[in-house]
Amino acid sequence: MQLLWGIIKFIVIILSSLWVGVFVWTHQPLGRYVSLALISVWVFFTLTVLLSIIKPTLFSSLLSHQSLLLIFFAVVAIAIACFFSMSASNERDWNPEVAQMLDYRLDRDGNTLTISNVRNFDWQDKTHFQPRWETRQYDLAKLQTVDFIASYWMGDAIAHTLVSFGFSDGKQLALSIEIRKEVNEQFSTLGGFFRKFELVIIAADEKDIIYTRSNIRHEDVYIYPINMPKDHIRALLLAYLAKAKSLKTQPTWYNSLVNNCTTAIYELIDDIEPLPFDYRILLSGYIPSYLYDQQLIDNRYSLQQWQQRAHINPKSKPYSVNHPISAADYSRLIRTDF
Repeated sequence: MQLLWGIIKFIVIILSSLWVGVFVWTHQPLGRYVSLALISVWVFFTLTVLLSIIKPTLFSSLLSHQSLLLIFFAVVAIAIACFFSMSASNERDWNPEVAQMLDYRLDRDGNTLTISNVRNFDWQDKTHFQPRWETRQYDLAKLQTVDFIASYWMGDAIAHTLVSFGFSDGKQLALSIEIRKEVNEQFSTLGGFFRKFELVIIAADEKDIIYTRSNIRHEDVYIYPINMPKDHIRALLLAYLAKAKSLKTQPTWYNSLVNNCTTAIYELIDDIEPLPFDYRILLSGYIPSYLYDQQLIDNRYSLQQWQQRAHINPKSKPYSVNHPISAADYSRLIRTDF
């Protein structure tokens, strides 16, 4: 029993120490080098605590084993308190591509939708662009389709996911749930577990938010038409907009596991059309197979056939800054073979 208790203490101390170290490194509260020094001291202290478990009398002339444990868990408690005291905010020096938050209004007829801060950047490369934030109107009576887009940037299991709503007059409205990066800040999966990023919903032109991924960043992008009744499509669009508007007054932390681009989509759809939870919701790269199994992607083709049809890159590859394509033509191009 004493051996088992020692093993449990070992595991708890190692995991707690790792959590504190990653938390400090993620936020670097005193700068990169001071934080690195603090982490080094913390690792040394953790090893001291672990050694005191093996031989409790080893450091008895300095501090007892119980005193070392008390100090260790006091530091862990302080770090946890700091973590939970952090508040999400909309008042930061934001990266230009997420600097604005959308707002919207519905006219009295209930169909004329006006959205402000629709992103329509003109991208030259990954870091150079001409920013444009626009106000656009959409007729909800003409809302017809919703498409699911998966953009792969780090293997088969992980993808950025977004949706695009189509109207019979040819308009498309893409909505993407993303991290809200500050200036000079980069995405970090670990940071997403440690309250590093706020959540934001970006409304955008497809030529901006999808083309950028397929033709500028060269991610592998797939687009799938979703089977949904029109009233559910309308409800989903309005749910997206309501969530986006709520983030203006109640900023929320992004979480790499439970509050990300895919889990948020699942929650929005599940409120309208209940769906079973599945591990593929957490492994976003496998969402197309989940949607296929739920028959939200038409089963007239096999999933492999859909993947071939849905792959945007071979269709859009010829286009670049030197050989441009219009937004309307791009939206039509990526939907060929549907």
